[in-house]
Amino acid sequence: MPRRLFSVGLLTLSFALTISSAHAQTGILKLPLINDPIMNPVIAPDLGSVLINKVIFPGLVRPNEDLLPEPDLAKSWTITGAGLVYTFILRNDVKWHDGKPFTAADVVFTFKAATDPKSGSRLVSDFSPIKDVVAVNPTTVRFTLSRPFAPFLTLLGHNAGILPKHLLDGKPLNDATAFNRSTPIGTGPFKVTRVVPGASITLEANKDYYGTKPKLAGMVFKVVPDINAQVAQLRSGELDWVNVEPNSLTSLQNDPNITLKQANAVQHFLVFFNQKNPLFAPAKVRESMQYAVNRKAIIDGVLKGYADYPTGTLPTALKKYYDKTIKPIQYDPARAKALLAQAGWKPDARGQLVNAKGEPFKFTLIVDRGNPSREQAALAVQQDLKKIGMDVTLQPLEFATLVRDYLLPGKYDANLIWWTTPPDPDQYAYYATGQDNNSAYFSNPRADELLKRGRETANVALRQQIYNSFQRLQMTDPPVLVLYYPKELQAIRKNLSGVPDLGIRDALRHSEDFQLK
Repeated sequence: MPRRLFSVGLLTLSFALTISSAHAQTGILKLPLINDPIMNPVIAPDLGSVLINKVIFPGLVRPNEDLLPEPDLAKSWTITGAGLVYTFILRNDVKWHDGKPFTAADVVFTFKAATDPKSGSRLVSDFSPIKDVVAVNPTTVRFTLSRPFAPFLTLLGHNAGILPKHLLDGKPLNDATAFNRSTPIGTGPFKVTRVVPGASITLEANKDYYGTKPKLAGMVFKVVPDINAQVAQLRSGELDWVNVEPNSLTSLQNDPNITLKQANAVQHFLVFFNQKNPLFAPAKVRESMQYAVNRKAIIDGVLKGYADYPTGTLPTALKKYYDKTIKPIQYDPARAKALLAQAGWKPDARGQLVNAKGEPFKFTLIVDRGNPSREQAALAVQQDLKKIGMDVTLQPLEFATLVRDYLLPGKYDANLIWWTTPPDPDQYAYYATGQDNNSAYFSNPRADELLKRGRETANVALRQQIYNSFQRLQMTDPPVLVLYYPKELQAIRKNLSGVPDLGIRDALRHSEDFQLK
């Protein structure tokens, strides 16, 4: 659709929704996505999908401003049976967007699918301790766990939106193309009314929403992969909220219509080295990378200081579990070369790293196109690794292509990307052998043991000891190259209010409170 026609259509929709909505609803909130989403929280693999799913599909609980679980579809819960039985009392006033009643059967269906590897679920690792889930009655659900599971409530409020059994039962979730791409049905404060692939997803306020009635008339998620284009549209009023990169701050700081704020995000930006590739299987090779890349230069130069220096995969935002006593690995190319020599890689006459057979250390590093911070960080990684003799080709790709064709099938050498993990130190799904999000194919028996014990231990002091050990293990056998822990920089138009002091992913769980004046 031509841009002009799309804009006219958007204005028409805004007017129609505004004049027809009740409860003094005004305005259409406009947010960017970097890819076309999959509107199904159980199988969604990427950021764009996660953001819009937060609005469409509530979970049993959601995070409050302290990132602690508070009731959502569940009114209350009890924990019995030595911590193995969770019983949730559900709200009895919830309807699906198609008018059907929400019941315990939907919860059972969702978690049966979420824990079934054949369903296409991306949540199998998150909820593998679920032994059984049953509907006691239409408004009561009982989970029985096979073992203690400390992050259970946190994970229920992270990405585990509830799906409608009456629309999806009896078919593989990945095959429900119409539901996933154009006609999702949730219970959230906004419901999808129109999808234009590659352009936008339009939502209107759900008049039957069980919580506080939405103050907005609707929302539009616009597909805008390029961050500079997002910033330009924010300044022109075509977008209302953009998470920006540090190099955009100068152009926004003096804009009287925009407020800038920081949020602590539980994130680590990293480079996956595909350990199915023999180049990266040896721990000493991956350890050498920690010394070879000047991460302080990336933080100071690319991020303008808006990031913390890393010591591993657990970020500083997890204050209770981040081990401050670990001395971070600093830039030391000589040390990197020495470790590579121990792994059998030495420079030839031209300074290129080769093995005993004379084969070069050669690989391709992929990164998503359109984000200057990630592109510049990838270039810095490439140049630093070239300095120690590696032959590194940089390949920018569209984000959707990178995830679908390279990351998920494991068809890549190295990949600069990021993880936003739950507000809990549990990283079993990301770094335990064979788990859903272990895209680096990292495998270490000691790490597996620690990650398993960490999620099964409720005592905070003991959990701290376990995760401190996991962080220390990463000093010599790093699963990935962690580049930095970013600060989430939010640029919000000043006429938008009601946004909680959270990262955008968690804030969207409270979208019924957003208001445009």
